[in-house]
Amino acid sequence: GGLAAVHSEGRSREEIWDALQRKEVYGTSGDHILLWFHLLNVALEDGSVGSVPMGGEVTMHGTPRFEVRAVGAFRQKPGCPESSTDALSAERLAQLCGGECYYPSDERKLVTRIEIIRIRPQVTPGEPLRSLIEDPWKTVACEPSQNGCVVQFEDPDFIAAARDTVYYVRAIEEPSPAVNASGLRCKLDESGQCIEARPCFGDYRTPSDDDCLATIEERAWSSPIFVDAN
Repeated sequence: GGLAAVHSEGRSREEIWDALQRKEVYGTSGDHILLWFHLLNVALEDGSVGSVPMGGEVTMHGTPRFEVRAVGAFRQKPGCPESSTDALSAERLAQLCGGECYYPSDERKLVTRIEIIRIRPQVTPGEPLRSLIEDPWKTVACEPSQNGCVVQFEDPDFIAAARDTVYYVRAIEEPSPAVNASGLRCKLDESGQCIEARPCFGDYRTPSDDDCLATIEERAWSSPIFVDAN
Protein backbone atom coordinates (compact mmCIF):
# COMPACT_ATOMS: atom_id res chain seq x y z
CA GLY A 1 0.00 0.00 0.00
CA GLY A 2 0.88 3.67 -0.18
CA LEU A 3 2.80 5.61 2.46
CA ALA A 4 2.59 9.16 3.80
CA ALA A 5 5.76 11.02 4.84
CA VAL A 6 6.21 14.24 6.81
CA HIS A 7 9.10 16.68 7.17
CA SER A 8 8.92 17.18 10.92
CA GLU A 9 11.38 18.55 13.44
CA GLY A 10 11.04 15.39 15.55
CA ARG A 11 9.02 12.24 16.06
CA SER A 12 6.65 13.41 18.76
CA ARG A 13 2.93 13.55 18.04
CA GLU A 14 2.95 17.36 18.27
CA GLU A 15 5.87 17.76 15.85
CA ILE A 16 4.31 15.39 13.30
CA TRP A 17 0.96 17.16 13.64
CA ASP A 18 2.68 20.53 13.08
CA ALA A 19 4.20 19.20 9.84
CA LEU A 20 0.78 17.99 8.69
CA GLN A 21 -0.70 21.41 9.40
CA ARG A 22 2.10 23.05 7.39
CA LYS A 23 1.26 20.61 4.57
CA GLU A 24 4.96 19.76 4.46
CA VAL A 25 4.08 16.20 3.52
CA TYR A 26 4.30 13.84 0.57
CA GLY A 27 3.07 10.40 -0.41
CA THR A 28 4.63 7.37 -2.06
CA SER A 29 3.26 4.33 -3.85
CA GLY A 30 4.76 2.18 -1.08
CA ASP A 31 8.54 2.53 -1.31
CA HIS A 32 10.46 4.55 1.30
CA ILE A 33 11.47 7.27 -1.16
CA LEU A 34 12.98 10.51 0.18
CA LEU A 35 11.68 13.72 -1.42
CA TRP A 36 12.22 17.46 -0.96
CA PHE A 37 10.65 20.24 -3.03
CA HIS A 38 11.39 23.95 -2.46
CA LEU A 39 10.81 27.31 -4.11
CA LEU A 40 14.23 28.91 -3.82
CA ASN A 41 13.98 32.63 -4.62
CA VAL A 42 11.45 34.14 -2.22
CA ALA A 43 12.08 37.81 -1.40
CA LEU A 44 11.98 38.33 2.38
CA GLU A 45 11.04 41.53 4.19
CA ASP A 46 14.64 42.25 5.18
CA GLY A 47 15.72 42.18 1.53
CA SER A 48 17.31 38.75 1.66
CA VAL A 49 16.24 35.67 -0.30
CA GLY A 50 14.63 32.64 1.32
CA SER A 51 12.96 29.38 0.36
CA VAL A 52 9.50 27.87 0.78
CA PRO A 53 9.00 24.10 1.13
CA MET A 54 6.25 21.96 -0.32
CA GLY A 55 2.86 22.85 1.10
CA GLY A 56 3.76 26.55 1.28
CA GLU A 57 2.11 29.56 -0.35
CA VAL A 58 3.89 32.71 -1.50
CA THR A 59 3.35 35.79 -3.67
CA MET A 60 6.00 36.20 -6.37
CA HIS A 61 6.97 39.28 -8.36
CA GLY A 62 9.58 37.54 -10.48
CA THR A 63 10.29 34.21 -12.13
CA PRO A 64 9.95 31.38 -9.59
CA ARG A 65 12.89 28.99 -9.33
CA PHE A 66 12.51 25.56 -7.74
CA GLU A 67 14.67 22.67 -6.56
CA VAL A 68 13.75 19.00 -6.24
CA ARG A 69 15.83 16.43 -4.37
CA ALA A 70 14.87 12.77 -4.41
CA VAL A 71 16.59 9.61 -3.16
CA GLY A 72 15.37 6.13 -4.02
CA ALA A 73 14.27 3.53 -1.49
CA PHE A 74 16.63 0.85 -0.22
CA ARG A 75 16.50 -2.39 -2.18
CA GLN A 76 14.99 -5.20 -0.16
CA LYS A 77 16.81 -8.36 0.91
CA PRO A 78 14.80 -11.57 0.59
CA GLY A 79 13.09 -12.96 3.67
CA CYS A 80 13.06 -11.35 7.10
CA PRO A 81 15.71 -10.00 9.52
CA GLU A 82 16.62 -11.84 12.72
CA SER A 83 14.58 -9.37 14.78
CA SER A 84 11.48 -10.69 13.03
CA THR A 85 12.40 -14.40 12.92
CA ASP A 86 13.35 -14.33 16.61
CA ALA A 87 10.03 -12.74 17.56
CA LEU A 88 7.65 -14.72 15.33
CA SER A 89 7.44 -18.23 13.95
CA ALA A 90 7.87 -18.98 10.26
CA GLU A 91 4.18 -19.87 10.09
CA ARG A 92 3.16 -16.53 11.59
CA LEU A 93 5.46 -14.58 9.25
CA ALA A 94 4.03 -16.47 6.29
CA GLN A 95 0.53 -15.57 7.44
CA LEU A 96 1.31 -11.90 8.04
CA CYS A 97 3.51 -11.03 5.10
CA GLY A 98 4.23 -14.13 3.02
CA GLY A 99 7.61 -14.47 4.71
CA GLU A 100 8.84 -11.16 3.23
CA CYS A 101 9.50 -8.41 5.81
CA TYR A 102 10.86 -4.90 5.55
CA TYR A 103 14.51 -5.89 5.22
CA PRO A 104 16.51 -3.09 3.57
CA SER A 105 19.97 -3.56 2.09
CA ASP A 106 22.61 -0.84 1.78
CA GLU A 107 21.85 -0.29 -1.93
CA ARG A 108 19.20 2.14 -3.11
CA LYS A 109 16.95 2.01 -6.15
CA LEU A 110 17.71 4.68 -8.74
CA VAL A 111 15.49 7.68 -9.36
CA THR A 112 15.18 7.89 -13.15
CA ARG A 113 13.29 11.14 -13.65
CA ILE A 114 11.45 14.04 -12.05
CA GLU A 115 8.04 15.06 -13.39
CA ILE A 116 6.75 18.57 -12.73
CA ILE A 117 3.02 19.30 -12.82
CA ARG A 118 1.73 22.87 -13.33
CA ILE A 119 -1.89 23.81 -12.64
CA ARG A 120 -3.47 27.24 -13.14
CA PRO A 121 -7.02 28.12 -12.03
CA GLN A 122 -9.68 29.30 -14.44
CA VAL A 123 -9.97 33.04 -14.93
CA THR A 124 -13.52 32.63 -16.25
CA PRO A 125 -15.94 29.74 -15.52
CA GLY A 126 -15.94 28.55 -19.14
CA GLU A 127 -12.17 28.63 -19.69
CA PRO A 128 -10.98 25.23 -21.05
CA LEU A 129 -9.11 23.14 -18.50
CA ARG A 130 -6.98 21.22 -20.97
CA SER A 131 -4.34 23.94 -21.21
CA LEU A 132 -4.48 24.75 -17.48
CA ILE A 133 -3.69 21.30 -16.08
CA GLU A 134 -0.29 20.31 -17.46
CA ASP A 135 0.60 16.80 -16.29
CA PRO A 136 3.47 16.63 -16.76
CA TRP A 137 4.52 20.15 -17.64
CA LYS A 138 8.22 19.25 -17.57
CA THR A 139 10.12 15.97 -17.29
CA VAL A 140 13.78 16.00 -16.28
CA ALA A 141 15.94 12.88 -16.58
CA CYS A 142 18.18 11.93 -13.65
CA GLU A 143 21.74 10.67 -13.87
CA PRO A 144 22.07 7.22 -12.23
CA SER A 145 23.38 7.78 -8.70
CA GLN A 146 23.08 6.14 -5.30
CA ASN A 147 23.01 9.69 -3.91
CA GLY A 148 19.71 10.40 -5.65
CA CYS A 149 18.74 13.17 -8.03
CA VAL A 150 18.84 16.97 -7.71
CA VAL A 151 16.95 19.09 -10.24
CA GLN A 152 16.39 22.84 -10.51
CA PHE A 153 13.92 24.51 -12.87
CA GLU A 154 12.17 27.84 -13.49
CA ASP A 155 8.82 28.88 -14.92
CA PRO A 156 9.59 31.55 -17.54
CA ASP A 157 5.86 31.93 -18.32
CA PHE A 158 4.83 32.98 -14.82
CA ILE A 159 5.35 36.75 -15.16
CA ALA A 160 3.68 37.07 -18.56
CA ALA A 161 0.75 34.85 -17.53
CA ALA A 162 0.13 36.98 -14.42
CA ARG A 163 -2.01 34.31 -12.77
CA ASP A 164 -1.84 32.16 -9.67
CA THR A 165 -0.10 28.82 -10.26
CA VAL A 166 0.27 25.54 -8.39
CA TYR A 167 3.32 23.31 -8.84
CA TYR A 168 4.01 19.82 -7.54
CA VAL A 169 6.48 17.11 -8.49
CA ARG A 170 6.76 13.34 -8.83
CA ALA A 171 9.98 11.38 -8.36
CA ILE A 172 9.95 8.16 -10.43
CA GLU A 173 12.08 5.12 -9.55
CA GLU A 174 13.51 2.53 -11.91
CA PRO A 175 11.13 -0.36 -12.72
CA SER A 176 10.88 -3.09 -10.10
CA PRO A 177 8.51 -6.02 -9.41
CA ALA A 178 5.60 -5.44 -7.04
CA VAL A 179 2.74 -7.55 -5.76
CA ASN A 180 -0.50 -6.92 -7.67
CA ALA A 181 1.07 -4.16 -9.75
CA SER A 182 -1.12 -5.19 -12.67
CA GLY A 183 -4.61 -6.00 -11.45
CA LEU A 184 -5.92 -6.87 -14.92
CA ARG A 185 -3.35 -9.20 -16.40
CA CYS A 186 -3.78 -10.22 -20.02
CA LYS A 187 -3.22 -13.34 -22.03
CA LEU A 188 -1.67 -12.09 -25.27
CA ASP A 189 -1.95 -13.46 -28.76
CA GLU A 190 0.95 -13.71 -31.22
CA SER A 191 0.58 -10.05 -32.19
CA GLY A 192 0.67 -8.85 -28.58
CA GLN A 193 -3.06 -8.11 -28.35
CA CYS A 194 -4.95 -8.90 -25.16
CA ILE A 195 -7.36 -11.74 -25.82
CA GLU A 196 -8.23 -12.73 -22.25
CA ALA A 197 -8.12 -10.89 -18.91
CA ARG A 198 -6.71 -12.74 -15.91
CA PRO A 199 -7.61 -10.44 -12.99
CA CYS A 200 -5.73 -10.63 -9.71
CA PHE A 201 -8.64 -10.71 -7.25
CA GLY A 202 -6.74 -11.15 -4.00
CA ASP A 203 -9.20 -13.76 -2.73
CA TYR A 204 -10.15 -17.43 -3.33
CA ARG A 205 -10.43 -16.78 -7.06
CA THR A 206 -6.66 -16.28 -7.30
CA PRO A 207 -4.39 -19.21 -6.31
CA SER A 208 -2.66 -18.64 -2.97
CA ASP A 209 0.78 -19.15 -4.55
CA ASP A 210 0.15 -16.42 -7.16
CA ASP A 211 1.69 -13.12 -5.94
CA CYS A 212 0.43 -11.32 -9.06
CA LEU A 213 3.93 -9.90 -9.56
CA ALA A 214 4.30 -7.25 -12.25
CA THR A 215 6.77 -4.48 -13.00
CA ILE A 216 5.96 -1.00 -11.73
CA GLU A 217 7.72 2.36 -11.44
CA GLU A 218 7.36 3.22 -7.75
CA ARG A 219 6.99 6.96 -7.16
CA ALA A 220 6.63 9.79 -4.67
CA TRP A 221 4.26 12.78 -5.00
CA SER A 222 5.01 16.07 -3.28
CA SER A 223 2.50 18.43 -1.77
CA PRO A 224 1.99 21.50 -4.00
CA ILE A 225 3.63 24.88 -3.71
CA PHE A 226 1.06 27.65 -4.26
CA VAL A 227 2.52 30.69 -6.04
CA ASP A 228 0.31 33.76 -6.23
CA ALA A 229 0.80 36.41 -8.91
CA ASN A 230 1.09 40.13 -8.08
